Amino acid sequence: MIRKHARRLSQRASRSTRPAGLARLTSALAFALFAAPALLAMPGAGVASAQAVYATPEAAADAFTNALATNDHDAMKHVLGNDFQHFIPTKDIGQEDIYDFLGAWAKGHQIEADATPVAGKASAHLAVGDSGWTLPIPIVQSASGWRFDPREGASEVLTRRIGRNERAAMLSSLAYVDAQNDYRKLTQHYAQHIVSTPGTHDGLYWPVAPGETESPLGPLAEAMPHNAKVTPQEGYHGYHFRILTAQGAHADGGARGYLANGQLANGFALVAWPAQYGKTGVMSFIINQDGKLYQKNLGPNGARTAAALKSFDPDSSWQPTTP
Repeated sequence: MIRKHARRLSQRASRSTRPAGLARLTSALAFALFAAPALLAMPGAGVASAQAVYATPEAAADAFTNALATNDHDAMKHVLGNDFQHFIPTKDIGQEDIYDFLGAWAKGHQIEADATPVAGKASAHLAVGDSGWTLPIPIVQSASGWRFDPREGASEVLTRRIGRNERAAMLSSLAYVDAQNDYRKLTQHYAQHIVSTPGTHDGLYWPVAPGETESPLGPLAEAMPHNAKVTPQEGYHGYHFRILTAQGAHADGGARGYLANGQLANGFALVAWPAQYGKTGVMSFIINQDGKLYQKNLGPNGARTAAALKSFDPDSSWQPTTP
């Protein structure tokens, strides 16, 4: 069964913590902001043309919310500029996401002044609901008034996306440990694959019919890439995962292999690394059967390093971490 770490991963975006639509709205913004780097690099490109300026940041926030609530693209162009769909791709935001945002707005909303000005100009963010969530696009003051500046929101969107993905990778790694222990109870050894070969139970996940007992990793594994051959753009919450079959000298118990007679019998480990360094994540993670999670910044070429890793070997360059 999926145990506490997998449940925590599922609950990250649940309504018990904060509205799922708010997280998806941020994700959609992240996709748009980093899918259009040329637009962002062009001085004065698109955003400011035909964009409204407001007397107060509150008025700008009201206009944004009204445009979202009425699904009025012309009004949204007025608020964010003609090219707003480069920043908020409507195909990635569903009606439920809008309802979540509006529900949070109805609970409460306020303008929070930024302690540090944006590009030397006074700025503020729109906060909605009671979860502490703020719209990542700042409202910036100019000589003529206040307006949204999606370009300046790019850094905040990226920071939030990376933090969310890294926490998901850590929780997924901990869920992997739970799943391997559950798998051993069924087979007397550990799994060498995350997703089973079709028609077999040689991995932590396999499809089940209604009424059948769930596989150890359950539905969490369906979307999790399980080898190093997936494209750089893919990933489960922006990360790749690979099972390791040995540990090195810096692991508890010293160097040893986990394989015996072709079975993963003496332990297990996992490495997780960002699908796109600096965009979907920064830190890489390793864990083994002891459940101790470590992180390290492997740098821009870390995907190659992580994909070539042969053993769980947390030397002093790997730091203990928790979600």
